[in-house]
Amino acid sequence: MAEARTDEAPTLGTMLGYSLSAAPTSFSFLLFMVMYLKYATETLAVSPAAIGTIFLIAKVINAVGDPLIGNWSDRTETRMGRRRPWLLVGGPLAAIFGYMAWAPPTSLPESSLVGWLALSIIGFYTAYSIFEVPHMALGAEISLDAGGRNRLFAWRQVVRVLASLVAALVGSKLIEQGRDTTQTMSLVVSILTVAFIYAGVSWLPAERASFRGRGGQNPFRAVRDVLANPHARLLLTVIFIDSIGTGGIAVLTPFVIDHVVGRKELLQALLGANFLATLLSVPAWLWLSRRFEKRRLMLWAMIASGLAFGSILFVGEGDWVLVAVSALASGIAVSCSNTLGYTLKSEIIDCDEYRTGERKEGAYFAGWAFVQKLAAGLMIFVVGQALEWSAFDRHAASQSELVRTTMVALMGGAPLVCYLLGAVAFARFSLSEEEHARIRRELDARGAETVGQPGMVAS
Repeated sequence: MAEARTDEAPTLGTMLGYSLSAAPTSFSFLLFMVMYLKYATETLAVSPAAIGTIFLIAKVINAVGDPLIGNWSDRTETRMGRRRPWLLVGGPLAAIFGYMAWAPPTSLPESSLVGWLALSIIGFYTAYSIFEVPHMALGAEISLDAGGRNRLFAWRQVVRVLASLVAALVGSKLIEQGRDTTQTMSLVVSILTVAFIYAGVSWLPAERASFRGRGGQNPFRAVRDVLANPHARLLLTVIFIDSIGTGGIAVLTPFVIDHVVGRKELLQALLGANFLATLLSVPAWLWLSRRFEKRRLMLWAMIASGLAFGSILFVGEGDWVLVAVSALASGIAVSCSNTLGYTLKSEIIDCDEYRTGERKEGAYFAGWAFVQKLAAGLMIFVVGQALEWSAFDRHAASQSELVRTTMVALMGGAPLVCYLLGAVAFARFSLSEEEHARIRRELDARGAETVGQPGMVAS
């Protein structure tokens, strides 16, 4: 296959291959985030504190490993390229560990079951990183043009949301039907994961030969370079703050709808409303990005996200309409960062190349993933401990007022405070689209000069 060029928009086949390869891991990731704590607590009879602790350990290990995976993928040199080997290994591993987590042996005693779940969850999140970090890095390389990147990542966002929508509408319903149905579903998902990833990767263009050997040679220096980049450093701070706020939303959603609102049967509809709003707003954010700067759009979207999630503070018994409004509003607002944020991150990586001459997409995306996962892991741990502290009773038809108040405070109050704090910090983000365009022109000029030197091969 021909190598992608700087001045070419990604083809339809490229966008399909790139987005479809991310679909199965998105499906599995959503189910883990939304349903696993409730499934493990109510179906597998494991304490919420134990599962919360396992998630924290998994996220910490995962977060520490991300920078290493990013740097190693930057430095990988094979005939397939830097990123492909990681995608083709990470996907099948995620399928195996995902199946193990949802279908543990029925004969295990409680202590052994906790150990099995710990191995499965840690293994899944590690495999997810092996796939996801190089996959995001590859997207920043396929197209170097802002418009091309916007379209490529928008396609990825659309397919990921569709996969998450199927997980919310179908996967969560199957999990509610019991252990046997969940085991069958997880087996089918594991097989499809391998098939989708291998098919999608086969449609991608050859990776840029000119980027080989230009990754950070030392993982510690790569981390130092990321932290030395003021734009990256600010975004790391914002992502950490926001992720603290949102880390508990997914796992708390089924609990709040069941035990606070009292409308368990509406879980799939409310999750579907959120993902449909996210999906349908992608074209609107792309349209707006052609008229307004990404950083300004993302700032206002952060504020809107905080207010939308914060409305959950007012939810009580029977208030499913308010939850639906919150789901729609938050879906639209969050779609902005998921559609335009990856292009913004790619532009920050271009700034690093301008300063260091290296292409460290893996290190940068790993850094952002590091703070996001660390914050999310901390918040899931807090949720598990809070449910245990408030005396959540999986057998009770009705939970105590303390349990319900704890759920609502963590699901609504935490994101409200954190998103508003994150918006205050992000208001200082100074990399304009005009400045990035200047940097991109200079980088392209450097590339042209290098190609023209004797003994150099055109990329």
